[in-house]
Amino acid sequence: MAANYWESSQFQRFLLTRFELAEIEQMHMAQLTANELAYLKIYFTNLIALIGKRLHVRQEIIATAIVYFKRFYINNTFYDIDPYLMTTTCVYLACKVEECPHNIKQVWNESKLVFSDVSSEIRFPYDVPDIAECESYLLEEMKFYLVVYHPYQVLIDIHEQANMSKASLQAAWSIINDSFKTDMVFVYPPHVIAIAALFLSRVVDQGNQSDVEAQQWYADLNVDVTDVLQVVDELLAIYEVWTGYVDEKMPDMVSRYIADIAASC
Repeated sequence: MAANYWESSQFQRFLLTRFELAEIEQMHMAQLTANELAYLKIYFTNLIALIGKRLHVRQEIIATAIVYFKRFYINNTFYDIDPYLMTTTCVYLACKVEECPHNIKQVWNESKLVFSDVSSEIRFPYDVPDIAECESYLLEEMKFYLVVYHPYQVLIDIHEQANMSKASLQAAWSIINDSFKTDMVFVYPPHVIAIAALFLSRVVDQGNQSDVEAQQWYADLNVDVTDVLQVVDELLAIYEVWTGYVDEKMPDMVSRYIADIAASC
């Protein structure tokens, strides 16, 4: 395991430039609008979170599963591997990697319950061996680089060092959760995302710090403010897109998207 983020595979192998990420998104946008692509990211992030909650796992495990899901579909499409099967597989693998293993049959069963609760239109004709087989594809795609660093620990460290209110901490934690509905994990280090979440969380902080104190505190962090503000802009953008998101429409959108990819092959 890497000693820190800067020595990790996450930084050395999975960090992309904005241009590289835009090229990947352009590939998917052959069949989708920009908003539809954003809706798919929200949808599958939510599904992974729902499965994780049914399994009573930590938020960091849910985040790891989301990152695995995103990594696989950098070079693959929903036509290559059913995203519902991959969703289940990512949760199963993340639990093992984060030292909170769950029986594969339990993950399979809880996933089926989540999918049936979300919509009767979701088809999940898979069994336990299918998850095991899918896991091998996922591991191969990620070249067995499985360690993921998240903004949560950075947030906790800052909370312990700074005079943060409980409201700010809770708001920042929720904002970090929302950040996984975007692909910023491929572009920005965890500490930048954590600080951007803290910046936004001050909206709900009832003046625990004065403006002067806050400015000095951010200056002491020695972080590129430009990157922080870009993350803030991306978070605000996904919140705006989110207003048009309708959960009930997503299963049909997924089916149409896969059919369009198949037709273009």
